[in-house]
Amino acid sequence: MKKLAIFAATLALLSCSIPEPEVILIPVSKQDILPEATANSNVSLLIAGMTCEVGCKGVIERNIRTSAGVVSFDITFSDSSASVTFDSTLVSINEIITRIAAVGDGDIYSASLFK
Repeated sequence: MKKLAIFAATLALLSCSIPEPEVILIPVSKQDILPEATANSNVSLLIAGMTCEVGCKGVIERNIRTSAGVVSFDITFSDSSASVTFDSTLVSINEIITRIAAVGDGDIYSASLFK
């Protein structure tokens, strides 16, 4: 019994001298790290399929504003127009239009260049 107590005390002393491992945080996905966008293009779009200002307009704006390459994205609900400022070296207008359609799983919203 005495040997067991001495062993336990020795083990406790040795375990206290072992340094804690370094914690390294790794991003969950590459989408978390967006490249810095520089505004160099601005276009107006016509957004179809919106039925409400709070839900539809809000969900489209939130999704597109956080997309890679998009600097700003604002919808005017009253005339269904959107102004988008983006970095054309990171994203094309066709990709932005595709992203808008993807917000509603491809069957609710659509976008086209405003003429």
